Amino acid sequence: MKNIKLATILVIMVSLNFSCDTKPNDRAIGFTSWSDNGEIYKWHLGTDTAVDLVVDLDKFWSKQNYSEMRKFFADTAKFYFRDGKFVNNTTDFINKISTDEQNSNTDWDFISAYSVDLDPSMGGEHVQASFNVKSGDSLVREIHEQYYIIDNKIVLWKQFSLPVK
Repeated sequence: MKNIKLATILVIMVSLNFSCDTKPNDRAIGFTSWSDNGEIYKWHLGTDTAVDLVVDLDKFWSKQNYSEMRKFFADTAKFYFRDGKFVNNTTDFINKISTDEQNSNTDWDFISAYSVDLDPSMGGEHVQASFNVKSGDSLVREIHEQYYIIDNKIVLWKQFSLPVK
């Protein structure tokens, strides 16, 4: 009887051990060849830390607090605007957006963000963010931005837009 109880407890403990898997979800999906080494990688879910960085940046950006915004970017970050313009450092980026925003009568509504990662063991995450841009009560365009983040700094920013008809 003692052996049956011991065997039952052992089976329960082993079952619990396998059912309580605490490893992070390592599900890989899709593919991309966008990598420094040219290899094909699958996407993995990113982290809330990278998304929170973009959310925090947006708080300062919406207040046009450019000195605080600067802290979110690597000095040598690259910036690609939806109109095809390119800036290759943070100082020029801050100068450009501060000038553009002085002439703008639009409101930006931050509607979504998520993060994906090419290889969680290498570092660096890709945050995708979407915004609705309004002028008065009218929706003018949808904006999509990509942020590549390494070591808690944005090193690459790309912006795309879709006019609303």
